[in-house]
This record gives sequence, C-alpha cells and structure tokens, in this order.
Amino acid sequence: MGVLQRFERRLEGIFEGTFARVFKSELQPVEVGSAIQREMDERAAIVAQGRTLVPNDFVVELSGDDRERLEVYADSLGQELAKLARDYATEQGYSFVGPVRVQFQTEDDLQTGRFRIRSGVMRGPTVDDDGIQKPASDHGDAPQVPGSPRLLISPGGAVQSDSPEAQGKQQSFPLNTQVTLLGRGTDCDLRLVDNGVSRHHAEIRVEDNDAALVDLGSTNGTFVNGQQVTRVRLVDGTRISLGRTNMTFRRD
Repeated sequence: MGVLQRFERRLEGIFEGTFARVFKSELQPVEVGSAIQREMDERAAIVAQGRTLVPNDFVVELSGDDRERLEVYADSLGQELAKLARDYATEQGYSFVGPVRVQFQTEDDLQTGRFRIRSGVMRGPTVDDDGIQKPASDHGDAPQVPGSPRLLISPGGAVQSDSPEAQGKQQSFPLNTQVTLLGRGTDCDLRLVDNGVSRHHAEIRVEDNDAALVDLGSTNGTFVNGQQVTRVRLVDGTRISLGRTNMTFRRD
C-alpha cells in the first residue's frame, strides 16, 4: 500500500466519512497530499553524498469557503498531512532539517475547490548539553493550549528536582500542538541530541484536558517516574526519561 493510500485509510478511520461529506465534489485531502509530495520532489536538493534535503514547512492556500469548511478539521488534517510527508520522505530517502509543519491559509483569489502549496525550510528546536536551542520561526507566536502544557527539560541529562534552584536551571518547551514528536531525528518537533534516544522515540498527544505519552517502539525504552511504559497518561509533575534526557511534564 502506497503512502497516499495509507493516508486516505487513516482519514477514513479518523473522520468516518464526515470529512468526505463536507468536501464532496470540492477540495479533496488526497489531492492536497499529492501536491505536497510533488512539492517535495520538485524542491529536493542534494546537499551531500547520500543526503537530499526537502522542505519541511508547508502552507496550503485555500479559498475562503474551503477554509471555513475546514476549520473544525484543520488541526487533525494538518497532523495527518505532516505524517504523510514524513512517510514519503522515508520512502524516497529525503531528509528534513526540522519538524514537518502543514498549515492552512485563506487567499481571496482562489475559487472553491482550488488550492496552492507554498513551502520552505525551517529548523526546529534542539536539546543538547547547553539546553534548548530555539531557531527563530517565521510563524509568530504559537497558539496557547488550555493549562499551558509544557516540558521542563534538564540540560545535559541532569537529575531533576522540585527545588526552586533546580527548576531555575531547567528550560521550558511548550506543547502547543496535538502531537509533539520526540527523538533524535531532524524531523522531530523536539530533537534530542542524545545517543540513547531513537530517531522517532516517543510522542506526546494533547487533546483538551488530557495528555498522553506514547513510546514509538524505541530501542532503549521510555520511562515515566522510573518505570518503563508504552503509553501513559500525563499529569502535572510526571517525570519522563528518554535516554539520558530527563524532563518533567507540567500543566497549570
């Protein structure tokens, strides 16, 4: 089964036909996914032997009517399109320099059912021995999620503590999207420069008032409060260890 077919199958499972009814005979998600693949192919650049760099930052321009219809589904569809791009990159041997982002924007010159793709290259935040390195983003401030869920990360794998002095040395990484991919890969939302961390190690899923940590089949495992887990609900104060990187989940 190809990347587009898997993408369409996932959409069917998520939306159970609702999306297809809303966009009947107009904008089709598979067409958008196919256009993102073409954009990656057309802008692929060989930067070193065995490494081909492609865009990781996509903006889908829509008509006002289509953008309004999409409003309820935009976050979920954006996540699925980003996964499609990552799967396609793996299939083609492409590389990213940052996390894959797919956003939607209204353009008045577009008719219903028409769309355009703009793409660019944007580096993502990295955690190393010096802490969180955050490159400048051209998207402005990210939307705030209720409760301000975030990770407090100890640079250099330091042991965490609840003392005010220790917390002052930790850095905060906000969880502003439904899914945050953690790992050593350059396409992760938060890249951990840690040999004990897998390329795609784990992800944090935030939906309304719930948050969950899911291990993605990592080599060395994901640990919460000292216990290895495959999936666990996160509450304020939960301690997480990936490789030698320690962090604490916080939510107001």
